[in-house]
Amino acid sequence: MMTVVPADDRDDTARRALTARPRTEVTDPAGTTRPGRGRAPRADRTDGEVGGWAGRVMSLLRVATQVVGVNALVLLGTLAGGVVLGLFPALGAGGSLLARLVAGAPSEHPWREFWAQWRSGWRRHNVLGAPAWPVGALLYVDLAVSRFAQGPLAAVLTAAVLALGAWFAVAVVTLVAVARRYDEPAGRTWRFVALFPLLSPGVSLAVLVVLAAVAVSVLALPVLGPLVGVALPLLVTGWLVDHRLDTLDARTS
Repeated sequence: MMTVVPADDRDDTARRALTARPRTEVTDPAGTTRPGRGRAPRADRTDGEVGGWAGRVMSLLRVATQVVGVNALVLLGTLAGGVVLGLFPALGAGGSLLARLVAGAPSEHPWREFWAQWRSGWRRHNVLGAPAWPVGALLYVDLAVSRFAQGPLAAVLTAAVLALGAWFAVAVVTLVAVARRYDEPAGRTWRFVALFPLLSPGVSLAVLVVLAAVAVSVLALPVLGPLVGVALPLLVTGWLVDHRLDTLDARTS
């Protein structure tokens, strides 16, 4: 004799079989967790980001691309001001973009931001950079005179020109970073810039090493000049001077 199972009992058995399947926790886009069934979502899935060595290579390529782009912008900005009135605004605008790159927040619109900063800082950077032109011209004349000198006088003049040239290079690099960070009058800015090599001899020496290394590299491989000849030393020396200025600010605060 067959035993008849009621329909409601069969339904209960089917429900128990279904609910016996393994359950997983599913997190929706809103961040809440809800129960789910089936396969768990893959934990290694990212939102379009490339990880590992490929991600590092792409990051380096983005940095290199922006350095080359800033180098071209600085050259264009210098030419746009007829060199004399364009150099320091271009260095200031390019230095700002490179400082953002070092800080890990590169500009999304470097062309637009460069020219906006070039225009807004044109007068101020030219006022700050004005003393550099006669000093640079005087150093050039002294170097030309030292070539015609003979004997001990030639050695003394050459050493003096090299020392003043090194001081001048560090002062200009420091001026670009100081003008970006502080809003001070030209006289006070140049007093600090002139004393910076004495206050920070280690950083000044590192700046000179970077400038010399880039100069030698450009002379050996001239194609590097229009690619990174200005932006690369501006980036590295800017980072060195900024680091030192952060230390000085921490001591005075």
